[in-house]
Amino acid sequence: MRRAAAALTAATALAVAAPHAGAAAADDRAAARAAAWLTANVAGAPAGQQADVIVALRAQGRSRAAVRPRLRALGRVAPAYATTAGGAGKVAMAAVAAGADPRALGGVDYVARIRARYAAGRYGATAYDQALSMLALRAAGLPVPRNAVRATLAARGPGGWDFALARRRDSVDATALVIEALRASGVPPSNPGLRAGTAWMSAQRNRDGGFSTAGRGAPTEANSTAAAIRALRAMGRTPPPAARAALRRLQEADGGVRSSRGSEGSRLIATTDALIAYAGGHLPQR
Repeated sequence: MRRAAAALTAATALAVAAPHAGAAAADDRAAARAAAWLTANVAGAPAGQQADVIVALRAQGRSRAAVRPRLRALGRVAPAYATTAGGAGKVAMAAVAAGADPRALGGVDYVARIRARYAAGRYGATAYDQALSMLALRAAGLPVPRNAVRATLAARGPGGWDFALARRRDSVDATALVIEALRASGVPPSNPGLRAGTAWMSAQRNRDGGFSTAGRGAPTEANSTAAAIRALRAMGRTPPPAARAALRRLQEADGGVRSSRGSEGSRLIATTDALIAYAGGHLPQR
């Protein structure tokens, strides 16, 4: 009897594990194809996208040495680009991912640029400025001011967070990035505001498993789906297999990722966001 029970338990465990193993293998293949596409198509991209690609390639497993030439190229154009808190945050995260010092990249201190745009708990003007700044500081091993954490938590609307951190129209993309930033800043998953924001975001999942920045019912988008997957991982949760499958369905034969089924959009941005999710990571990458 005991042997039969043990055999049944083992069989059940295998049945549960098999789909997850299959999804992981599919994600790995998607990540390898996306990384190859990015490597071939990032030349001439704007500075912010170059920074994002460095972080994404590191998430996929490329070595620091492999992405360092990209960082040198970024360093030549970053000073003119990184004039906002969010822009400086992107460059700083790319520097850390490539094993460089964000306080001395090409003679520029991007941490100082982030800090220069801080006042009364806020970095810059948007959720992206705020979240990217917080993520960059933590990537660099620096603390996030308590007032910044408090201000971010207080800016949550009825569900999640909006682009302007003004408690207006909640956005899946903004909510997901803020969740990553708060978790990186040391806010525990049990925090009521963080749990409520995550619950709202999760409830926006479409029938096909994907997400849209506008919420449930709008066409599934690669950027929003990837952001939600990353945020769930930052919360210590396993993203639903259906969400991961929805993101893989947006990958095209050449490895690039469409913005949505109905729109190609910026494949560079969509592929960069998707790669971190395919690779099982979230921000920041060190």
